[in-house]
Amino acid sequence: MLFLANGANFITVTSIETIYGGSGDDEIYAGAPMRGHVSLGAGADRLTMISTRGNAVTIAADIETVTGNRGVEEVTVIGAATGMRIDLRDGVDRLVLSDAADSITIAGVETLLAGAGNDTILVEGATEGVFDLGVGIDRLILGSGGSLVSVTGAEVIIGGDGGDTITLTDIMAGRVIDLGAGNDSLVLAAGDNVLHMSGVEAVLAGAGNDYLTLDAALPDGGIFNLGAGADSIALADGGNALSLMSVETVIGGSGRDSLTLYGGADILLRDVEFVRGSAVSDNVMLLTRVENGVFNLSAGVDRLVLADGGNSLLANGTETLLGGSGADDVILAGAVVGGVIDLGAGNDRLTIRGGPVTALVINVETLEGGGGDEDLTLAGTMTGRIALHGGQDRLRLADGGNSLTIGGVETLIGGSGTDLIVFDQRVLNGQVDLGGGADRLILANGGNGLSMTGTEVLYGGSGADAVTFLAAAGNALVDLRLGQDRLTLSDAADRIRLSDVETLYTNGGDDTVTLRDVQQRGYLHLGDGQDQLFLANGDNTLTVCHAETIIGGSGDDVVIVGSAMPLGVVDLGAGTDRLALARGDNTIAVSGVEVVVGSAGSDRIDLAGGADHVVLHLSAGDDHLLLGEGGNWVTLTDVEHVTGSSGNDTVVMMRALDGAEIDLGGGSDRLVLGAGANTVVLRNVEVVQSGAGADAVTITGASAPVTVSLGAGSDVLTLGDGGITVVTTGIELVRGGAGDDYITVTAGSGRARLLGGAGDDTITGGSGNDEIQGGSGADSLTGGAGADTFVFTAVSHSSVSAPDTIVNFNPLEGDVMAFAGIGIGGDFRWRGAFEFTARGGAEGRFDEASKTLFIDLDGNGNADMAFLLPGFPPDGFDGHSVIWA
Repeated sequence: MLFLANGANFITVTSIETIYGGSGDDEIYAGAPMRGHVSLGAGADRLTMISTRGNAVTIAADIETVTGNRGVEEVTVIGAATGMRIDLRDGVDRLVLSDAADSITIAGVETLLAGAGNDTILVEGATEGVFDLGVGIDRLILGSGGSLVSVTGAEVIIGGDGGDTITLTDIMAGRVIDLGAGNDSLVLAAGDNVLHMSGVEAVLAGAGNDYLTLDAALPDGGIFNLGAGADSIALADGGNALSLMSVETVIGGSGRDSLTLYGGADILLRDVEFVRGSAVSDNVMLLTRVENGVFNLSAGVDRLVLADGGNSLLANGTETLLGGSGADDVILAGAVVGGVIDLGAGNDRLTIRGGPVTALVINVETLEGGGGDEDLTLAGTMTGRIALHGGQDRLRLADGGNSLTIGGVETLIGGSGTDLIVFDQRVLNGQVDLGGGADRLILANGGNGLSMTGTEVLYGGSGADAVTFLAAAGNALVDLRLGQDRLTLSDAADRIRLSDVETLYTNGGDDTVTLRDVQQRGYLHLGDGQDQLFLANGDNTLTVCHAETIIGGSGDDVVIVGSAMPLGVVDLGAGTDRLALARGDNTIAVSGVEVVVGSAGSDRIDLAGGADHVVLHLSAGDDHLLLGEGGNWVTLTDVEHVTGSSGNDTVVMMRALDGAEIDLGGGSDRLVLGAGANTVVLRNVEVVQSGAGADAVTITGASAPVTVSLGAGSDVLTLGDGGITVVTTGIELVRGGAGDDYITVTAGSGRARLLGGAGDDTITGGSGNDEIQGGSGADSLTGGAGADTFVFTAVSHSSVSAPDTIVNFNPLEGDVMAFAGIGIGGDFRWRGAFEFTARGGAEGRFDEASKTLFIDLDGNGNADMAFLLPGFPPDGFDGHSVIWA
């Protein structure tokens, strides 16, 4: 006896009869023939019997994998086995399960005995053997490759994809057998078998009253011989093709069933031209062809089967008519309800006289109706012509694909195949549903009016067609050709491709509309939902309403959006394209558009894909333009807000701005203002240009130096807080903010007034007679050429402890210091290098060592203000160098 420790054990054992595992994943190899008991406890355990001389073991259900070898294994499982896999491999092996409910996977087991529980047995691969699942509700699932087994006690048997042969040794009511793919055979036990089955191609039964229900159709054929007894078969929906022998009752499904009977039928006729039926249901089969025959089967639900070779006859009172392989010419007289007409192979013709007729029709190449109301269903595919003439006629097509020329049909219903339908007469108030498949409908000339669904390709004629889709169009193609055509889509999500449709209306749903040809003067109304419109290559001119996405092609498109786009995407692709917004307010991501004309509302345009010389005229409203990544070049009119991104943007305004806000983001950006007086707030604009006019420009922030040239006019530049570096040209007044500003006036500029504001500012004047006021903070001031005036309005603007620096202050060039609102005024005494006299009155002196000018404003002998003057010529300084105000 061996007890394994908890944890994962990996051992090979010999001559041990009893093994108990712990809580780990144990892997045990039996190196010699094993006779005994094995329980491996918790964990994912494996028992492998290496010996080829056979093993006989009793195992607990706590072993997940058991593997045998080439010997003869006999394995008994104690307890309910769930998820166990047993592969006994080669040899004539036997497996015995407990009375509990087992759910295991087996392979290499030739004999299986299960107990009283509800067992589920999954067989891997092909197998041969005898399986007895005992009592309980048991399920046997065979593997792939084909199995040959004798089965007892299995309520459910499921085959694999090979050819299985199953022999049942017991009788059971309600048994379900599904043998799957492959050419499968089933042998029933003698007695009254009642079972459901599918995937069984051959059945052989003995004596007994058998009742078989097919749960799946056998369209490719089956052979059933049910032997003696009152036997019945219930066929599955979907169409069956069966060869039957010794079957007394057949119950068909909803599909088209093909039955070949062996061993006898109701009546067989040879060389009979005239038949009169009885008052009950007749079943007539012709063994020879007939010419000019008359078959009047009178009352009852009657059946007529024609011989091969081609027949000509009149049939009356016939609910089921089956033709042979020849070319049959049949006249169907009288009223028919629930009829079935199948004229078989050959070029067959069916003419309906009288009526009304409700019938299932198959294998008819030419069908002509009378003046009554026909309701015909094609049970098989048809290639030919159908003309139903007068009356309110309905035609249902078969699954599988039909190719028909049709006239006089008011209601047409297709099946699941690919149909090709040509109307040779115009339709008014028609109803068409071509069902599944890739269907094609071609309308007649003259103008048609119809409602339709299930049509993938629709071609119109030369008239003005009006077509309504009643259900979602799944990637349908509609080409209505000549005429002023109108198409109306459903309220579902439609996907449609259009040609030559002048007017389109959709209802609800997320629609996708693709124009295959250039549209000129079209009107497309896409209704509710998230709709997409794709234009054809070429020059399109159209009006679009309620489209959330518009994608253009390679031509020069003109698109008028006739409704507001609250959240839209427009990409008109290559070409010189124009987008006009007729309604506001709009929020649109725009790309591939060269000209955008806005609405009277507040439009928000996002040039997410970039813009290269795009012109936008956004009209009235509070409009916002967002530029995309990369470098943009836009020309704007009536845009109140512009937001850039990371690229090098160029924005040209065609009109003067009044209260606009522009933030061009990262990159080296350029703004050209329009002619006239502009009032604009800027951020992250590196170059600003303007022409004549009194401009008022505010820069609230800049991550890089800004060059501002405002041209002629009395211009004002105002800087925001945070410290901004600007180079100005042609600006009469510059106001700094609270940060450390760098203000430079270019040479050649006229007189400028420069106000530094708070912060340690650096101000450089130009060649004119500039007025420079550094404001609070330790400022660096440079006057440049010209007679410059440095203005101070508070002692703190250049205190002794935080003096301003005035570079190259030169009284000889006319530079002066102006003190406004500070000091006592009066005569100013220049002391040169000497100390203050403290005799009252303002005095100034210059300390050569520190290059500092000290000013005593009140004459008390102490300096009140100081100025660092690098390059200062003290010999030129006198009382005229100071102005008091």
